[in-house]
Formats: sequence, C-alpha cells, structure tokens
Amino acid sequence: MIFSLILVSIFTIGCKKENKVEPPRDPAEQIIADQLALEKYLNTHFYNYEDFVDDSQNFNLSVKIDTIMGENATKTPLIDQVQSKKIQYRHRNNQEIIYDYYYIILREGVGSNPHIVDSAFVAYKGELLTRSQFDTRLTPIWMDLTRVIRGFGEGISLLKTGDYKINEDNTVEFFDFGQGIFFFPSGLGYYSNSSPGIPEYSPLVFQVSLYTLKETDHDGDGVLSKDEYDRDLDGVPDDSDEDGIPDYLDAT
Repeated sequence: MIFSLILVSIFTIGCKKENKVEPPRDPAEQIIADQLALEKYLNTHFYNYEDFVDDSQNFNLSVKIDTIMGENATKTPLIDQVQSKKIQYRHRNNQEIIYDYYYIILREGVGSNPHIVDSAFVAYKGELLTRSQFDTRLTPIWMDLTRVIRGFGEGISLLKTGDYKINEDNTVEFFDFGQGIFFFPSGLGYYSNSSPGIPEYSPLVFQVSLYTLKETDHDGDGVLSKDEYDRDLDGVPDDSDEDGIPDYLDAT
C-alpha cells in the first residue's frame, strides 16, 4: 500500500452536481482540534520501551503501542517520552501555520540524516490515533521524500542511516540504523483529503526504520536538490525565477 503516502493533487473527479463539497476547514481552527487529540493520545498510550532497553542490539524489534490501563496502568505514557519541534507550513491559501511535531528516537543511527528531498530506503507502519493500521511496509523500499506527506518526510530527516554487511548467500543485513516514532497533526498529513483507511482531518502515527539514503539532483543541473529546495525555510519549495517550477525541478 505504498500509494497511501503519495500526495494526491486531484481531490474530486466527476462529482455529481447534487453532491455538496464542504470547503476545507480553517487550518488555524483545525490545529486546535488536532492538538487536543494528539495530547490525549500521548497521555493515554505507551510503547514497549522496556524491550528496546533490555534488548538494545536486536534490530528486529518492532514497536508496539498500547493503552495505559489494567495491567499496563503503571507504564510511562508517550507524553513523557516524546520530543517536539515546530514546523512552519504554508497551506494552499497561503496561510502559514506553525505545527507541533512530536517524535521519539528509538535508535539514532550511525550514518547521515537525509534531507526531505532525498531518497530513503525505509520500512514503516502507519496508524491512526485509534490504533487502526492503514499502511505497512515491512520489507524496505526506496521512497522519494518529495513525494510523501510532509510529516513523514520530516520524521525521516530526524533519523540517521545505518550500516550493512553482505552475507555469504549475497543477502544484505542492515544494522545500527535509525528508528523512530512520529506523531503529527492532519495539517502535515492529508488534512481535508481522505486516503484508503485514512479519514479526512486525521492526525497520524508512523513507526519508521531508515536503512540508507541517496542524495538527489532532481533536475540534473549539478546542484543537489537539498541546496535548491527551501532556502528561506518557509515550508514551500523555492521558485526564484517565478516560472511556476520549483528550483529543485528547474534546470534553467
């Protein structure tokens, strides 16, 4: 289900005239609802942090998130373990919103951090705050981070790549790679659009392992895409000649 991470540019096709299409909600108002939902989730859930402490060299460990109740009543909630950062994002109506982005670095990794325009070799699982899983990729796959939702790319950029060895049977074994859990509002996800298994205005949770990366030059002009993408840090790809083509895609 790789397609669920890809941004969709055409939202409605062939709608009947009698169907009413609700206008998107005001991002400044939706961010409040998303923040409350995320805080409630982070206060009432935990992950299997003890496994990662007790078996720190086991790179086959998977994250398990559960509710704090019953026999799990004494577990440390996610809210006490997350870090956070601010992400500025400009919506299509040119409204700029600053979002709180929450994350847990399970393993930092030993290599390099990818930029959000690089390609990354990753495995991941995506869930809603209801813990309903909408997407998973246990076998790593290459992903162009310019083609994924903003919250997913931002999370991967916090991790570092790992190392690997080639076994006698020519299989590749990765280790010391970065792993993290990312929690972000709908404004950094699909916002007013739905995707298979993802209702509109859904905050999202991703568990990601980053194995390796490739630096990209999307337009083949000899300048890395990361050096052309967003120099002013406003969350929007730069278009210095205002020709409608972002600089990282414009070889002219």
